[in-house]
Amino acid sequence: MAKRKTMKKQAQAPLPPDLKQTVRRIRWRLLPTAIPMLLSSALNVLLMLLIKESMDAALAGDPGRLKIILLPMLLGVVAFIPVDLLSAWMRGRYVRQVNQTMKGRYIDRVFAKNISEFQSEHLALYLSNITNDMNSVEQRYFISLHEILRRGFNALAGVIILLEVHWAVAILALIPGFIIAYVALRSGRGLAKHEGERSDFLQQYTIYIREVLSAFRIIRNNNLEDKVTEDFDRKSSAVQQKRFELDKAETVVNTRNNALFGIMISALLVAAMFAVRTGLTTTGGLILIINGFSNIMNAFYMVSERLPMIRSERPVFLRMEESLENKEKELETEILHTFDRALQFDDVSFAYGENRVLRHASFTMQRGGKYLLVGPSGGGKSTVLRLIRKYFNPDEGAVLIDGRDLRAITRESYYEHLANVEQHVFLFDDTLRNNLTLFKDYNEDDITRAVEGAGLSSFLASLPDGLDYTILDNGKNLSGGEKARIAIARGLIAKADLLLLDEAFASLDEEVARGIERTLLTLEGVTLVSVSHVVFSDTAPLYDAVFEVKRGRVTRRPSTGMI
Repeated sequence: MAKRKTMKKQAQAPLPPDLKQTVRRIRWRLLPTAIPMLLSSALNVLLMLLIKESMDAALAGDPGRLKIILLPMLLGVVAFIPVDLLSAWMRGRYVRQVNQTMKGRYIDRVFAKNISEFQSEHLALYLSNITNDMNSVEQRYFISLHEILRRGFNALAGVIILLEVHWAVAILALIPGFIIAYVALRSGRGLAKHEGERSDFLQQYTIYIREVLSAFRIIRNNNLEDKVTEDFDRKSSAVQQKRFELDKAETVVNTRNNALFGIMISALLVAAMFAVRTGLTTTGGLILIINGFSNIMNAFYMVSERLPMIRSERPVFLRMEESLENKEKELETEILHTFDRALQFDDVSFAYGENRVLRHASFTMQRGGKYLLVGPSGGGKSTVLRLIRKYFNPDEGAVLIDGRDLRAITRESYYEHLANVEQHVFLFDDTLRNNLTLFKDYNEDDITRAVEGAGLSSFLASLPDGLDYTILDNGKNLSGGEKARIAIARGLIAKADLLLLDEAFASLDEEVARGIERTLLTLEGVTLVSVSHVVFSDTAPLYDAVFEVKRGRVTRRPSTGMI
């Protein structure tokens, strides 16, 4: 019951101003598509008038007039070819603009999400939005607008044709059309609920599929194929059932509209034939009446199908918009120009839901110092890094940089001073150079120093294309160690004030890891914070401090004697 009330509210809720403005901008892009539609309608009017004249001339036994009419008729038919080609091109251009604008806006909004909120959502939620829901919005909303505009010009052509017969005939044809359109508009309210529920089912289905594929090895190793197949069939059936319910609802609406359409068109045709029989119009006039009625009634029939689709998409728009909203409003007003003194945790506590990870943690890292975070898995080491990265804000206390609360500092200005080397490295399908520089401009000396510092020199020398070597499919053509060293080189090339390492040496052999760590520990002016389970007895003393993170507490430990 609660879910139905939510669907009803979504069907009636207004679109957010920003989204409404975007939709309005796309609607204006329909205008260029109207040019070939107008030309096609004009050609249709011209041909129908020529057909009427030719029919009347033939019945009157006037071959001379018939010959005069045939050439313009032939030219009119030929003219339809370039007009139709132009119309198809303009429609494709409009659809491309719809996709670019809507998906571009969606991606921009996704990257404006708070990192903590983005990570708390299923990735499949966004995949479902940008595939299933975007496709639905394109087909059922924006293409429907295009079809209504096209049929509107057809209806206009029909009115002009009927005006050639008599103005009263044109009005008589419009009245039932408006009745059909009104009924269709009312019908869309019922479909909105079904379309909203279908969007919800597809979203959950996409999440499920992603989870199943992510667990592929576990499923195969534990012979869970039958269980997964059974679940897959059940969820697929549920999605298809919801599709069936929507189709059934649309069928009911269309059947009702078809019946009304059939009754009205039959009545109008009977009236037209009566007009010919009584001499109120000619046989050519009857052809005009039939064509004019057909244009008008088909236009309104299309409207009766498309308007319910358009109305039914409101919950889909709102569902996508809901996933993009930041629930936690952050007031970031201060710009960080320099990092001069210290990074400080001041009585910081933090929890993931009910799981408290940090309890009243207080410690200081001086500018240019080198710090190692150690402790058991799940003890809170990575959480400390996430708080430094501004992925989350503390539940209590504050993270301070040069005495200023990190909450108030804008992410953009803060990240200019920050470089990350994470355990899970993402690589673009691009050149090694662009994966090192992340598409920023660095000179060759900077790149060479980063490559040497990360231990990539021999790897680079072995590549036939050097820095132009293409990395494929998130580093599928690289080893784990090579990917890790690329991530370290990224951190070195950035020349950041604050360098954060999260298990950066886990994929490296001991000799390489030792060499890279020594290089990092000699960086002047760089504050290094490293989380690692790999601790070497000869490099640990080189850190300015070692902090043990255990059971929510952060304790400073002596660096000597650490293994």
